[in-house]
Formats: sequence, C-alpha cells, structure tokens
Amino acid sequence: MPRVPTYNNFQVAPTSLPQVRVTAPEMPDVAGQQAQQIGQGLMRAGDTAGRIALDMQQQANQLRVDDALNRAKEAALKLTYDKDQGFTNLKGINALERPNGKPLADEYSENLQQQINDIAGTLGNDAQRQAFGLRANDILTSMRASALQHEAGEFKTYTLSTSEGIQDTALREIGLNWNNPGAVNSAVDRIRAETYRQAQLLGKSAEWQEAQARKLTSNAHKTALLSALEQNDPTYADAYLKRYADQMDADDILAVRGHITKEMDARAGLEVSGDVLGKFAPRIETSEAERAFNIALGTESNHRQFGADGTPLTSKAGAIGIAQVMPGTAPEAAKLAGLPWDENRYRNDAEYNRALGLAYFQKQLQDTGGDLAKAYAAYNAGPGRLQEAVARAEQSAKLAKNDPAVKAIGWLEFMPEETRNYVAKNMREFEAGQGQAKRPTFDEIDQALRADPRLAGRPERYKVARADAAQRFGVQTKAIEQREEEAVATAMRGIIDNGGRYSDLPVSIRAAVPPGKVDELLAFGQKIARGDDSTSLWLYNKLAGNPGALARMSDDQFFALRRELSEADFKHFSQERAKQTGAAPGATGPGDLNSQGIKQALDERLRVAGIDPSPKDDGGADAQRVGGIRKFVNDYFITAQREAGKKFTDAEVAQHVDALFAKNATFRGWFSDSSGPMLGMKAGDIPSAERAAIVAAFKRAGNDAPTNAQILDIYWKRQLTRK
Repeated sequence: MPRVPTYNNFQVAPTSLPQVRVTAPEMPDVAGQQAQQIGQGLMRAGDTAGRIALDMQQQANQLRVDDALNRAKEAALKLTYDKDQGFTNLKGINALERPNGKPLADEYSENLQQQINDIAGTLGNDAQRQAFGLRANDILTSMRASALQHEAGEFKTYTLSTSEGIQDTALREIGLNWNNPGAVNSAVDRIRAETYRQAQLLGKSAEWQEAQARKLTSNAHKTALLSALEQNDPTYADAYLKRYADQMDADDILAVRGHITKEMDARAGLEVSGDVLGKFAPRIETSEAERAFNIALGTESNHRQFGADGTPLTSKAGAIGIAQVMPGTAPEAAKLAGLPWDENRYRNDAEYNRALGLAYFQKQLQDTGGDLAKAYAAYNAGPGRLQEAVARAEQSAKLAKNDPAVKAIGWLEFMPEETRNYVAKNMREFEAGQGQAKRPTFDEIDQALRADPRLAGRPERYKVARADAAQRFGVQTKAIEQREEEAVATAMRGIIDNGGRYSDLPVSIRAAVPPGKVDELLAFGQKIARGDDSTSLWLYNKLAGNPGALARMSDDQFFALRRELSEADFKHFSQERAKQTGAAPGATGPGDLNSQGIKQALDERLRVAGIDPSPKDDGGADAQRVGGIRKFVNDYFITAQREAGKKFTDAEVAQHVDALFAKNATFRGWFSDSSGPMLGMKAGDIPSAERAAIVAAFKRAGNDAPTNAQILDIYWKRQLTRK
C-alpha cells in the first residue's frame, strides 16, 4: 500500500522572502581585470591548438589500425573459407592428417599469426602496433576456435564414416561366408561394436544403442540368409533362421521365412516331380533292355505277381512272382539291383520282384556280351546250363571242322526244349518291335503326385511339382514322338526303295519303329508291292479342307502321310505345303492350283447342295464322301488348267465349279433311273451295271475292296469324258 513520506534528517531550504543587506560602495580594479582576462584568453588558445594536434595524431593512428585490422580479417576469412586455402573445405582425413604433421588449428593459427605479424610490421609507431595487437588477437582467437570446431566435426564425421565402413565390410563378409558360422558371428560382433561406438559419437541413449544394434544385427543375418537362398541352399537357410531368429526383427524374420518357404516348396516339389517321373520312366521311354525284359515277363508270368488263388505266382521249379526269380537267386539279384533283401517284398511286391528280375536279366546281358538270345536262355535255364550248352556247341564246331561229314550243332540245340521255345518266342517278339510299355498319360502322373505324402496338405509344393512334371513330361513325349516319326519315315523310304518288303529293312530300322506302327508299315509295303497307288479320301478331305495343317507338320509327320496318299496326291500336297510354309513361292503357271479359290468356291457350292464341307474328322462315310468330291474337283482343275495353259483366277475357278455342280448324271432308282446333280450323288446312286464295271476294274488293278468314294471318283470322271 502507499507509504506516507517521512523526513529522517534535518533539512534547510532557502526562504522565499527577500533578504536585506547594507554594504558600502567599492571601486572596481579595471586594469588588473583586463590583464587577467587577456592571460586567460591566451591560455585557452594554446590548449585548443594542442588538443587539435593530438586529435589529428589519434585519428591517423586509428586509420592505420583499422586498415591493418581489415587486412587481418581478410586473411582470417581467406584461411577459413577460400576454396583453395580455407580450412572449412578440408574434409575427412585431409582435415585430420596435415602434410606438416601439425593439428589443423595450430597450422592455420600459426599461418594467421605470421600474417598478423607481417601486417604489424607495416604500422608507423608503437601506439598503432599496440592497438592493432590487442584487436588482432581477438581475430586470431576467433579463427582458431573455428578451426578447432571444424577439426572436431570432421573427426566425428570421419569416425562415423569409418565405423559405417567397418559395418559394410562385415556385411559383405557375411554375404560371402554365409555358410561359415564362425565368420558370421565375428562379423556380427564387429557390427554391434561399431553401433555402440556410433552411439557415443552421436550422444545417443543406451536404448537407441540397443535398438540400432539389433536392427543392424538382424540385417546382417538377413544378408546371410538371402545369400544361402541365392546359392540354392534353402535347407541351410532354414536351419540358420532357427538358430538366429532371436537376434532378428519380426519383419526380417517374416520376409526371409517367406523366401525360405517358397524355396523349400519349390525344392520339395521338384524332388517329388523327379521321383514320380523316375518311376514312370520305363513306361515313358522303354530302353532296348527294358523292352527285351518286358517280353520275358510276358512269357514268364504274363505280367502277374499273384496266381488265380491270390498267392504269389510260383512255377513248378519254384520261381516266384512277376519276374519268376528263383529263391536261391533272389538275394543275389537284390544286391545287383542295389536293394536290401526283403523276402516278404520279394513274394508280395510286384515292383520289388520286377526290380530283382531286371537286375538279374541285365547281368545276363552283360555276361553274354549283349547276345540277347543267350541272355534269354540264361534267364530261363540258368547261366550254368547256358555255359554248358555253349561249350558243347564249341566242341561240335571243332568236330565239324575236322570232319566235313559231321554237321555242327548250335548252342541253342543243347538247351532244353522249353528254353528253345522260350528263346524263339521272345526273339520273334523283340524283332517285331514288341515289349514297349504302355506309355502313361499325364493324368496317371498327376494322380501319383497327389498320392505322394510329401505333397499332402502342401498346395504350393503340389503346384510346383505338377508344373514341373507337366513340362518335363511334355518335352519327353515330344522328343519320343519326333524320334518315332523319324523312324516311321525312314522305314517308309526303305519300303518304297525295296519295292514294299518291310522284312528286308535293316534290323536297326525295324527296331526303331514303334510297335503300333508295324502293322501300318506292313500294309504300306503290301500296297507298294501290288502297285496300289490309291489315296485315303478321308485324309484328302482333311488336308484339302485345312491347308494350315500342312504348315504345322514336321517333315517326318508329312512324309508319314505317304502311306495313305497316291504318289500324285502326295506330290500335290507337298507343293501346297511348300507354299504354306514359304519354302516355295506361289507360282502362276498351269501346274499350280488356285487352292484357296477352289476351296472357297467348293465349300459354298457344297453348302448350297446340302452337303457339310467340314464333316466330322472321324474317317467316316461323310468325310470320305467330301474327300472324294475335293479330290475329283482338284484333279479336274489340274487337267483343265493344263488344257488352258494357265492358272485360273478366282472368277474362273467359280465358273468351273458352277459348271461341275450343274452337270447331271444318271441316278439308279428302285423302278427306274433318274438324273440329278452329279456331285450330289452317292455311290449307291450309281447305276448297277456301271458300278459293277468300276468295281471289276479296281479288282483287275489289285484293289479287291474299293471304297464308295473311289467308285464315285471313277464314275464322275467317266461322266466328264462323255461330253
């Protein structure tokens, strides 16, 4: 609250009333006063002149000092910031290790001190130097402090950079030595140590140190794991992750686990795919030894492991199972097959029994030098019996050599009758190309994949296994088909060259022919031998109605069609195929048909006539009928263009096709004959007498059973000649 003023001491103030004083009058000293005033004036004038002179001296000194200080500041700035000389542009090791061996701050302070001394030497008096020295020392101190600060900052930056470099090197070591636990642990320890060092430099907390160390350690382990996966070793990566998971972040664990699981699934899927395809391998592609053994199995057991009563199939001699392996031979056969001996499986597992038999059969092939007949004999009667027969045959040969009247007896004649029949039967079947296993379908392979316990409940593994099996099965199947097509084409060329005798082909060629094609080649040989140059009209329709199919065929696939095409038709389609594939440009002469124009015009006219130009491709009557029409029309145009001396245009083709469809012919009826469009008739529409004459002509040419389409073709051609 406000305080009332108080007085603590006595005080006296002048009175406001006038004072009254009485004095006597004085006489002034005028002369003395004047002299005094003159002296004082002169003194004041001297003082002023001195002060002016002193001020001028001080100003001159200050000007020189200011100029010197400015030069000193410029020197300090140049030593600090100049792009060539400034210490702030010195980084890293260049700032920390100077050429003269001195610390950066000392080097630059001495440099500036020298320049300051040089500047001081240019000053005119001690007062200037003293004033300059005091101020210049501040400049030197300030620059030295900046140099020390820069040196400390560069030391920190360089130390951090070195530390990070040590960590990067450790990471690279982990990537290269991912499968060396000692090297990995050492590198991880270095990474953690450098993390703590960085934390101290940056002034970070202990919590930050631990978090950063864990993060970098986790990244180090992740690097090792990814390196293991890149080296295709997911199993090692899986074990590594289990060992070091406690040192890793959750995100890194999940990321790597995803990669490992994917790789493990892929590896497991590929392994199962390989195993399943391996089991099917003898059926996918049967080797010659497998084929020979399959024939033996058919003779031995008819491919059965068990008899009609459900017990293991046992011969009178005691041989058991699908391969009819003798009990005394079975353990030896298991050893040959690389399998542990298991009597229960030998008696009840067809696959195991077969493996024993195959190994034993292959041993006989090796022992007989690949002589299949002897291998069969040894498998049936035993190698000892074979050796005895061979020895007796050699003795017989010696006797025959010394006595021309003695006939040499072959080794097979010294074998039991059962064995002789066994060998003869098996050899006939082998030379006929039999013994090929039934090729599996991919559905069978897929079912085997689904049944494998390693894929149970693992959809990703099954997906990998199925895709790999499908790809490999497709490649194998395609390669086999190509070889078989080549074998058939080679055999056909040989049959054509030798006049139709399939049996005269070399054994190597016949052995390469797929069993399913042997009958076709025999029929082709008979066709060549009797001079049958006919064409399958069903095939003709397929090729003429779909020219693009020609371009998609391999050379061997196309040549195989020669079995069902006449020489002229095969040549015709060879030319068409060459045009489709670009192997030969389209010609413009009369020998080159306007195939596309003919097909288009003919298809339209067939539809108008109520005939499907694209019948079901099943080799049936409809396909043969349309094939006969196409062949007849193409043959017509070959003749017509030759007569015209040119290749017909689309318009000309259409005119000729219309003329063909407009031509009438006589149709046979129940009570009387009638006429109608020639190309619309069927074989049954041909008058009986003419049909009989045509059939008789075919028989005279060696074709006892001409098709309806062939009969129609001849009838139509006869109609055209009756113009």
